[in-house]
Amino acid sequence: MKFRAALAAYLALAGGLIACASSSAPSSGIQSGKTTAEISAADLRERLYRIADDSTMGRETGSKGAFATSAYIAGEFKRLGLEPAGDNGTWFQVIPMWRLYADPSSRLTVGGNSALAIFSDFMPSASLAMPRTLNNASVIYAGSVSDTSRWIAPALAQGKVVLVQVPVGSSFRAAGALASRYRGALAVMIGAMEDVPSENSARLREGRPVTDSSRNPNALPAAWVTRRAAALIMGRALDQLTPGDAGRTLTGQFGFALGSMPAQARNVVGIVRGSDPTLRTQYVSLTAHHDHVGYDHSPVDHDSLRAFNTVIRPMGADSPLREPTDDERARISRLLDSLRKVHRPRRDSIRNGADDDGSGTASILEIAEAMMRGTVKPRRSILFVSHTGEESGLVGSAWYTDHASVPVDSIVAEIDQDMVGRGTPADFPRDGVGAGSATYLEVVGARRISKQFGDMLEAANK
Repeated sequence: MKFRAALAAYLALAGGLIACASSSAPSSGIQSGKTTAEISAADLRERLYRIADDSTMGRETGSKGAFATSAYIAGEFKRLGLEPAGDNGTWFQVIPMWRLYADPSSRLTVGGNSALAIFSDFMPSASLAMPRTLNNASVIYAGSVSDTSRWIAPALAQGKVVLVQVPVGSSFRAAGALASRYRGALAVMIGAMEDVPSENSARLREGRPVTDSSRNPNALPAAWVTRRAAALIMGRALDQLTPGDAGRTLTGQFGFALGSMPAQARNVVGIVRGSDPTLRTQYVSLTAHHDHVGYDHSPVDHDSLRAFNTVIRPMGADSPLREPTDDERARISRLLDSLRKVHRPRRDSIRNGADDDGSGTASILEIAEAMMRGTVKPRRSILFVSHTGEESGLVGSAWYTDHASVPVDSIVAEIDQDMVGRGTPADFPRDGVGAGSATYLEVVGARRISKQFGDMLEAANK
């Protein structure tokens, strides 16, 4: 993929540069490769293969892989001649963060004698809620997410544990409505732990980065339970229940714990200084996030998962997890057979994040190199920020906004590069422009804030 149109748009908006580097960048486990001044598919591939390599282990914020990636980006900024613009003249903004994870000491007993095992039978899910202790707590069946019209009245849940059924093939997202409906309940148990995507369960098990160590005392504690465990709690199969039925008592405690991060979470900030004596005090901000969602400690066969997801979950998390039909099973088998001719079985647990957002990170490095080494110099200064913590809730970008290293009102535009590898050139043609063109540029929300920017993009595309 080429980015000539992207570069033309950026230069049209930003319009020389004087470069000096005064801060050393720490050594990274990711080595710098040979790149050229011109933005090219080869250079983008060179950078992306390093950023999204298995060695970075999915670049979870606060992990050693994300730390190494931030060091690589800082090393590239230094090599290209950008100015460091992080904390105290360095390349970095360090963000105080903790790891919030499901407490492995959580335990539950049903009816005083049947023990449920953490991560096998149940798993805490409301990470911001206070830990919950139960002592022979009564359980009531609220109903199924497939028929919310029959859910029990909030008054019936007062002081009890509420259990909700999620039939196979149903979306469990409706279960989130329980938090506001049953505020007086002791806790909510959601019978669909088998359907929780592996990356979500890994995030709960291994923890997620947070910037706030406090808990919300008003949040309703909740936990995923397997359908087998839900039937054990209720004393019979869930499809035999009527909303309002009582279950067996629950005793124990569950919740989340806080721990330290394996490595610092940090943004990387550099500046290409503008050439115009007046405009160089203004900034065009180009950003991307270098973090992703890490890895799973329960690896699966790479090609089996690929074949299954191709048929059953073509839109990823937006496609509900369900059992395949007989025809779909046959399609999956044919796909797997073709993949087996290319690869032997190989277990994989790393979510590499090549598109989200290794592609954007490679892009801002290529744009920085083109500006530093090219003959056309921007008149305004270009502020490059590689954020961490995007997958944790836009943490890195929020931190930079609140702790900007340049005056916020001097930033005249902000363009974020995220998942630039998503889609094809023909996906969003305007008036026939761009269909089949490898240099067509589509920007989400190009006219949402600035009509002028939208006009520039259309002119570049034409």
